[in-house]
Amino acid sequence: METFTARVSAKYQVVIPKAVREALHIRPQDNLLFLVDGDTVIIRPKPDNFTKALAGLHQHLWPEPEAWLAEERDSWE
Repeated sequence: METFTARVSAKYQVVIPKAVREALHIRPQDNLLFLVDGDTVIIRPKPDNFTKALAGLHQHLWPEPEAWLAEERDSWE
C-alpha cells in the first residue's frame, strides 16, 4: 500500500496527486465516491454502471454458482 498526501485549500479543495489519478484512471469531470466509515475515508471513481462494476464480485466464494443454486432449490422440495 502506498501513501500520498494533499493539502486542503481555504476553499476546501484538494488536488489529487498524479500517481493516484493515474492508478485510478481519473480524468477531468469524473465523479468520485467518498465512502466514510468513522474516521476512515475511501475515495473511488464512481462507476458508470453499478451493476457492471459489481458483476463477479466475490466469485471466488462460489466457484460453481449453478451447482449451488440447483442444490439449494432441491432442498426446498
